[in-house]
Amino acid sequence: MPRKLTGIRRKRDRWQAYVRVGGQLHTKTFSLTEPVAKMQAWRDLQKTQHGKPETEAGSFAAQVQAFLAQNQSKATNWQAMAHLALWTAALGRDRAPLSITKDEINTVLDDWLRTLGPGTVRKRRMWLRQFFVFVTGVDGGPCQKALNPKPPKPGARGIDYLVIEKALASMPDQRVGKAGGTTSLSKLRARVMAYTGLPPALLQKVTADDLNFQAGTLYIHGRAKGEGVEARELRLTPEGLGAFKDFHAANAYGGFNVKSLNQSVKRAFRRVGYTRSMRLYDLRHSFLTQLYRITRDTATVGRLGMHAEGSPITARYTQGANEEVDAAAVAAFSTVLAARRQGAIKPVPKSYKKLPTKVARFG
Repeated sequence: MPRKLTGIRRKRDRWQAYVRVGGQLHTKTFSLTEPVAKMQAWRDLQKTQHGKPETEAGSFAAQVQAFLAQNQSKATNWQAMAHLALWTAALGRDRAPLSITKDEINTVLDDWLRTLGPGTVRKRRMWLRQFFVFVTGVDGGPCQKALNPKPPKPGARGIDYLVIEKALASMPDQRVGKAGGTTSLSKLRARVMAYTGLPPALLQKVTADDLNFQAGTLYIHGRAKGEGVEARELRLTPEGLGAFKDFHAANAYGGFNVKSLNQSVKRAFRRVGYTRSMRLYDLRHSFLTQLYRITRDTATVGRLGMHAEGSPITARYTQGANEEVDAAAVAAFSTVLAARRQGAIKPVPKSYKKLPTKVARFG
């Protein structure tokens, strides 16, 4: 957690988000594993909900609150809070939801597209559509035929492992603070991600009981993202096992600030002369891309990447090696076919006698 983050503070073993609206203080506690963005989304929602007197029954803002209440058990509820707070601010909180028109929605979407990527705008539209499904019980209402930006084509984000190892080696082993030097947990966490492909959210949930150092495996309790993924046991690479042993020795378990770790990793790559834009999640992309490069098998990549069976998301992680894998496949095709042609040629028997060049004339 950054030292100076507005509206969020540490309270013993939990975070507390707080915001004062209209002279009244609103607070909510979160576990240490909750992302900063989720807590900020809660603060933004309070500003929207409490910025004016009580919302009228049936108004856009009131219906949003009802939608969030029935959605609160879902892991993505904080995203719904953040995006719908923006919609109520843009379209008007006190109006009836069904008075909102497709043209109004398109105007807001067009405005957002001037400064935001299509992926972000699509997600905001998706939550508004989900809201209208809740209101109408049928479809997306005026959002059904509104503009829907094309999804951005994902780019290859895998990084060469010699570059990754050089960057990791440049990260400090010790962190110096007021109490003296302590082990730098950022380096240990980045190493684990690089050699296991675990995303930050799953790494924060790993406990010592999930690791079997003798068998070289890690038990994952499941993943709620997207359609959800069942619990499974992952086999670790030797490098991943070694990284987890150091992780275990330093007791690096538990929640951490993903944004802070992201900045530490970026600095490490800049330190070794890596000039391309990158982020922490690229370590996961690099691991899964390398797996595909070696195995040529998307199912294996999906299992070790904690993807649902047959998920199209796996293709985002394999595309960085597609050109290389395609070239190898084409070359292998010719090699195998040439071998089969060679095997189809029957050798000439040694006992075979050459026919005479002239044929005797028979009388």
